[in-house]
Amino acid sequence: MQFQSQPARGFDVRILVTAVSAALVCTSAFAQANNETPAETPNAQRLERVELSARPQTTVELRRQSTAAKQIFDEEDIQKFGDVSVGDVLKRLPGVSLSGSGPALRGLGSYTRVLLNGEPAPPNFDLNNLNPSQVKRIEVARAATADQTAEAIGGTINIILKEPPRSRTLEAQTRVSYQYDNPAVGLNLTWGERIQGSTAFNLPFSYFEWNNFNASRVTTTVSNPNAPAAIGTRVSEQHPYGRGYNFSPSLNWKISDTRSLNTQAFINQGRWHWSDIATDRRVISGQPVFADDSVNFGNWLNARLGTTYADNFDGDQRLELKASVQYNANDFTARAFRNGAERRLTLGENKNPSLTQSGQYSRLIADSHTVTAGWTFEWRDWIGRSRTTELGVPLLPVFEGQDVEARVARYALFIQDEWEISKRLSGYAGIRGERIETKSKAVGQSLNAEPANVVTPMFHLKYKLDEKGEHLFRSSLTSTFKAPEPTQLLARPQVSSLYTDLSKPNDPLSSDRIGNPLLKPELATGFDLAYERYFPGGGVASATVFYRHVKDLIRNRTALETVSWATVPRYVSQPVNFDSANTFGLELEARGRAGTLLPFAFSAKTPLDVRASLNFYESRVKGVPRPDNRLDRQQPWSGTLGIDYILSGVIAAPIRLGGSVSFTPGYRTQQTTEQAIEFVRSRSIDLYANVPLSPTVSVRLIANNVAPLASENTTAFANQSTTNAVSKPRTWYGIVLSIKG
Repeated sequence: MQFQSQPARGFDVRILVTAVSAALVCTSAFAQANNETPAETPNAQRLERVELSARPQTTVELRRQSTAAKQIFDEEDIQKFGDVSVGDVLKRLPGVSLSGSGPALRGLGSYTRVLLNGEPAPPNFDLNNLNPSQVKRIEVARAATADQTAEAIGGTINIILKEPPRSRTLEAQTRVSYQYDNPAVGLNLTWGERIQGSTAFNLPFSYFEWNNFNASRVTTTVSNPNAPAAIGTRVSEQHPYGRGYNFSPSLNWKISDTRSLNTQAFINQGRWHWSDIATDRRVISGQPVFADDSVNFGNWLNARLGTTYADNFDGDQRLELKASVQYNANDFTARAFRNGAERRLTLGENKNPSLTQSGQYSRLIADSHTVTAGWTFEWRDWIGRSRTTELGVPLLPVFEGQDVEARVARYALFIQDEWEISKRLSGYAGIRGERIETKSKAVGQSLNAEPANVVTPMFHLKYKLDEKGEHLFRSSLTSTFKAPEPTQLLARPQVSSLYTDLSKPNDPLSSDRIGNPLLKPELATGFDLAYERYFPGGGVASATVFYRHVKDLIRNRTALETVSWATVPRYVSQPVNFDSANTFGLELEARGRAGTLLPFAFSAKTPLDVRASLNFYESRVKGVPRPDNRLDRQQPWSGTLGIDYILSGVIAAPIRLGGSVSFTPGYRTQQTTEQAIEFVRSRSIDLYANVPLSPTVSVRLIANNVAPLASENTTAFANQSTTNAVSKPRTWYGIVLSIKG
């Protein structure tokens, strides 16, 4: 296995094209020489001959048939709790946790790639703004395949939106929720229709609101060798609220028996508000600096239009061409108050236009190989502007109001072979080559980073211990990477909001920030080994061990520096390629009917479903002293448990009851030699009850985050500065009325 990231002087796309062609010829010759009978169970990722089935395949069956390890969750799993957002759905999936504002596989939030219909989600896309009613299924893959993206060190979460239905569909759903002050409402509408048999459309629309509350307490300690330590506590109330809508119309046109054209748009737009108002400021010693009160608001727009043309030749060949354009825009206003008077005003906006074109050609060879070759071209811009004034005076006169820009261009070619070696053994081999070109511009200065070439081979094996596949083993050996985000490349300073007087120093935990245009991609080599047991009736249990080695690790480093924007040295935080890291772990999962998974405790007729997962993670970052030199926000272990029970005899139709609990222990992370952060334990309890009123009408009662624990973290920089932040949310209650036509 080779893993390369280097300047592009010797890179030639023709070399990779030649390699792809040669591999196709060799694969075809080898397949024709192999007379082994292919497995009876088809592979869900392979190109298959058309077969008629009396019923659609379940998600468990699709998971079992896939050569590469993949978990699939359908509409029933997604909408079970009546969640308002996909973010709430993800936190209950096995092995998935929420890291900051995004989902994390294996505790690797920054390394988890989120896809929307197989393409990267819009920049800064918040899954809390996507309603589950618009989602057809969610696919979770912890090991990468060449046909999607190699930028998935932790894994990928692919959210697939609903397509036009086979028959007329009319659905309406209204909801009312309460967490703070005033209730929030929501509305989901779906109209799907087939026109003259060859054309179908789907018009899903969702309106949503949120109205949340957190009680916050922040205690800061700043040491001073010439005076008493500055220690103070600020107690405040944080109130985030807002509203928005999603609209994702789609149109399918069946051109002929083998050709189709699918066009889908996605529009997500809204407005948010966030306030942090102090109720108490307490000086414990010295002269602490307290954060100002703040009132912020802004708007966002995510818009995407994509089309897919598919052509199946003779049932054994398939050509797929995709193109999409995307536009994202955000603006915000941040106002800071001190003693009731406005002190600081920041106005900002950014735009992210992008264009993607991709295609792939698949061919079934000798009834046992599915060979696929393809390409992806992507161009993405980030254009931002902000202006901050302090008491009406520009904070950074050189930078305020100036455009900062970053452009990322990607060119990728791939080839893969999915091979049914025998009735019990399936294999996958793929290789993906990507070229990444990065440019950034700020205050009249342009910088073109050295282009990076990344070649990532990937291998998967699946072996069935029996012909039915009730017991099977999987193994994966993959190379993956993570490219820097455009915002990490921008060399525009951001001044600490606590220390805006640039004639005075700041403290290391309230540092200024600046990007690094010279960042290189992080590269990783990984290994996965899994055992899966499938039970009659759709139950499954699995155990997976994994390992990842990451080099050129990107981590924020804080140092005292002489800077151009201040008259005294300031602490500055900047992302750098730090060192390397190793992470490994064990993941256990089980779900299915209780009588099947636990026959010693439950009867086979007990209408109870169980879902459980238990995960153990460990990581070591080189260059950081032990102990606790783990990757950022990777917890040492986590666990989830969920149950669903069908209650009969109360009303004419059965009532479905359920709940889930997830838990993460407290842990400490040594981020650099000087800086560390510590988190306390977290727990989330969610409950629901679904009461059918008629065959087409149902009411769902929801309580999320019952008896919430306070979220707490402590950040320390050597013996100079410590910040302890405590936040306690409230339970979220909701009622949902659903009507299906």
